Amino acid sequence: MKTTLYTAILLGITLLQPSCVSPKEVVYLQGIPAQGSTMQHNYHTRIQKDDMLSISVSCRQPELTAPFTAAEMGSSNGNTDRRHGYLVNAQGNIVLPVIGTIRAEGKTCSQLGHDIAAALKNADYIRDASVNVQILNFKFSVLGEVNKPGVHSVEGERVTILEAISQAGDLTIDGNRDVVLVRETDGKREIAHIDLRSKDLFRSPYYYLRQNDVIYVSPSDRKINTRSDAAQWYSWGISGVSLILAVIALAV
Repeated sequence: MKTTLYTAILLGITLLQPSCVSPKEVVYLQGIPAQGSTMQHNYHTRIQKDDMLSISVSCRQPELTAPFTAAEMGSSNGNTDRRHGYLVNAQGNIVLPVIGTIRAEGKTCSQLGHDIAAALKNADYIRDASVNVQILNFKFSVLGEVNKPGVHSVEGERVTILEAISQAGDLTIDGNRDVVLVRETDGKREIAHIDLRSKDLFRSPYYYLRQNDVIYVSPSDRKINTRSDAAQWYSWGISGVSLILAVIALAV
């Protein structure tokens, strides 16, 4: 009688225990050799429509760069401390002082800087121009099972998917390591699945993010299928107690 009762109680407790998490389900970059490997990445961010660009021009005659400085600075309560930048319009162009319209979409920041310097020279305005171009509004979104979902901005020309997830506070233990990336290019929406557990992540064409990429982390099957809220715990608790009582009744 006592043995049967003890067995029934243990069985009920076991049913109420949450499922364990296997390391293979959650560990990133599995299977990387201990000695590491050398990989080359020549990725460069390309300028897109709606990008806001910071363009600074310098030369041996600073007064010649004044039109560019004035165009890039905006006033706020009388202070010229807020940078507006140059918007890449729907045609993929920007409009600059002196030069006028110049193509920006599809170029790297370095390429655009070189083209602007060449245009200034061809216009016989600045022959020794040094031009620096940066993207001011590089942002991405991370949604779902992360600790800090939302829109995140970065400084610089590129960011990796691991850096993006880090900015979002990392995935929760219940986040699916096979994440979804949504990217829009030339009006077309592209959806990709990226396995963060794979050692081949570094070779993925989606390892480096582009402007306005969206990363979605779905809940794992474990979270969906287990008792993740109070109602499920209550239901399982009632079932466990009922089972214990049934076993006791049979033993008696």
